[in-house]
Amino acid sequence: MYMIQKIDKISQVLKNDVIMWRRHFHRHPELSNQEKETSLRIQKILKSFNISFRKAAETGIVAEIKGKSRKIIGLRADMDALPVKEETGLDFASENQGIMHACGHDAHMAIALGVMAVFSKLQDLPFSLRCIFQPAEESVPCGAPRMIKEGVLEEMRYLIGFHVWVGLETGSFSVIKGPVMASADRFSILIRGKGGHGASPHKTIDPIVAASHFITQLQTIVSRKSDPQNPLVVSVGRVSGGDAFNVIPEQVEILGTVRTFDHKQNVLAERNIRKLLKGIEAGFGVKTHIDYEGFVPVTYNDPGLAEKVASILSSSFGNRSVITDEKPIMGSEDFSFYSKVIPCCYIKIGCGKSEYFHHSNKFTIDERCLDTGVRAISKILWGIGSLPS
Repeated sequence: MYMIQKIDKISQVLKNDVIMWRRHFHRHPELSNQEKETSLRIQKILKSFNISFRKAAETGIVAEIKGKSRKIIGLRADMDALPVKEETGLDFASENQGIMHACGHDAHMAIALGVMAVFSKLQDLPFSLRCIFQPAEESVPCGAPRMIKEGVLEEMRYLIGFHVWVGLETGSFSVIKGPVMASADRFSILIRGKGGHGASPHKTIDPIVAASHFITQLQTIVSRKSDPQNPLVVSVGRVSGGDAFNVIPEQVEILGTVRTFDHKQNVLAERNIRKLLKGIEAGFGVKTHIDYEGFVPVTYNDPGLAEKVASILSSSFGNRSVITDEKPIMGSEDFSFYSKVIPCCYIKIGCGKSEYFHHSNKFTIDERCLDTGVRAISKILWGIGSLPS
């Protein structure tokens, strides 16, 4: 109990600093794999607390506070922003045109730095704490596999990940067992026909009409091929083809994604997408080509670790503040790569309800979640780090 009170006390002292750090990151966002100034800022803050660190994956940072044992507990925060033009009207809005922290990674870095600052003030830790500041969560290929390849999980016992979450009241948390976020596949399809004048469609093989039929039929994979009790999403995100109103183009490109919690569903979706394309070829006389890849696995919470995390949060913030029966979402996260290697727990930290969700150009947070996040994550790390080996 003494240590929990000390964490609260130190967090209170750091409260304004954490807000300041978040606002700086928000004002100076950088895209995936371009987080150079962000990385330098993180390094500067770590140095101010005499926290040792090393670089990884070019712009990533791995910070570590050594304790009395080599049992290592980990924390991960993502660093990159999105190619979004900000329209929040904030006093500290993005100064980098067309780039915005529209998903809360500015808050994640600030909270993680606050946590490291808290632990830098604690004496005789019974474990070592390692914080992964990871680049390129939003890009493909994403940053987690590179960080893993560079040894960030070596000797690590547990890893905690988190996301500030619109839709949850500030001061509340979501911690669920098992799948938290879906796997994500992506596909790129070319439908090639024979171009010509829009006034003479009979002299062409129209890839736009073929693509339209394919996209319509694509929806039957979920509605007629898949078990409705086993979640599956198949969505088209981009269709491009043609340059003029009166010209039938040579080809159409279709980009899309498949989301699920069950690998059998991924296989089902890919197999049926390919079957539909064969049918489109036969029916319309077009040629098709598909590139299909799975790039992010399911984000999975170790059940025992998730139960312990929920217990820690409940004891500190009250049972009503912790949601344990929330359904997993079909969004994806490259934290999933870590959860395939060691026991992990990924939690949501409420940052206030808003009509503007993540990735919106008007997305913002209730900054009270920053102090809540620092205290919550610090207590989680202390609690699981103090468990008997």
